[in-house]
Formats: sequence, C-alpha cells, structure tokens
Amino acid sequence: MVDIIEGYETEEQQVEAIKGWWKENGNTLIIGAVVGLAGLWGWRFYNESVISGQEQASQAYSDMLVKFEAQQGDKGLQDISLFATNNVDNSYGVLASLLLAKEAVVQKNYLLAKTQLQQLQSQNSYAPLNSVINLRLARIQLQLGEYPEALSTLALITDKSFLGKAYQVKGSIFLKQEKLENARTAFQDAINASQGRVDPALQLQFDDLAQSTDSSVAAPILDAEK
Repeated sequence: MVDIIEGYETEEQQVEAIKGWWKENGNTLIIGAVVGLAGLWGWRFYNESVISGQEQASQAYSDMLVKFEAQQGDKGLQDISLFATNNVDNSYGVLASLLLAKEAVVQKNYLLAKTQLQQLQSQNSYAPLNSVINLRLARIQLQLGEYPEALSTLALITDKSFLGKAYQVKGSIFLKQEKLENARTAFQDAINASQGRVDPALQLQFDDLAQSTDSSVAAPILDAEK
C-alpha cells in the first residue's frame, strides 16, 4: 500500500490513488481472501472429519473385538472379515486383517489365513508393516507345504530386525525338504542376525540339526566296520 501512495503529495491525491488501486484490484483481493478463508475452514473441517472418522473406526474396532470374544468360531471370523472389508482405508482395517489371519491359524484354517495375508500384501501402504505380513505369510506357506512360494515371500524381507526370524523360517523350509546343509546355513544366519538375542527355539533347532547331521555322517563308518 505504501508503494501506491508514493508520489502523491496531498491526502486527497493519496485517497484518490487508493480508490483507483482498490477499483482495479479489490475484487481480486476479496476473492483471494474468500478462497484463503475457505481453504483454512476446509482444512479444519477435513482435520475434524479425519479425527472423527478415526474415533468412530476405533470404537467400531473395539466393539468388534468384544463381539468376537463373545462369539469365537466361524461367526467370529466372519465379523472380523466384514470389519476388515468395510475399513480398507484406515489402519483399523489392517489390524482387523492381521487379527483375522491370526485367528484363522488358531482354528487351523490356513487357506483363509493365506488369502487374508496375500490381500494385505497387495493393499498395505505402510512400509514398516510389510515385513510382518511377509513373515506371517511365509509361515503359512510353510505349513501348507508351499516351499518355493514361502522362500520367495521370505526374499521380500529386508528389514534387519526381521532377518533373524526370516532365516529361521527359511531353515525350517529346508528341513522339510531334507536339505540339511542349507538348513544349517540358514539357522546359522538366523543366529548371526539375532545379534546376541538368540531365540531359545532357534538355538535348539540348530543344535538338533548339528547332532542329526553328525550322526548321519558317522553311521556309514560304523557300517563299514561290520
């Protein structure tokens, strides 16, 4: 505004200059102000809507959990599945999908668990959760005897904090395939990746494998002496 009135000596001239400037630019300013305020109000409304939606989803998730605890069985799984389907656009839908896969495993419905985790694998946009999904899916594929698929799923895990578990599952797959040396290597990799916090179950797997491998090597020597 200072630039507008520079060069005008009297107040009357300054007023006329301001009027002329306002006539040329006033509408633009009004529109800009309206748009700015609308954007501010819109942003606040959006934030309030998001918060409100999260609160509703949180309450719905809590209600679903209470209902599941009361029902259990197939009906409980159906309710979790319905909630997950209706909440694919928020984090509670992801939690519901993980819960559904977990409970399906408890009920030995491995195909349902596999399907749910594969859906999560393709839909999840929160990168830190990918390792959890892939690890659980690989375990299901191992249970179903889908060994090549399980190894491919494990190859997707790159998060260092999950590598120990991934190698452990990989070792179990090789054991099922009777590839003992590969299993030994995988279990050793799992121990190395554990950084001193070795799972007792993993150590037991490694020790048992070492003993069985030593026995298989020693057996032909005993037979030769007979």
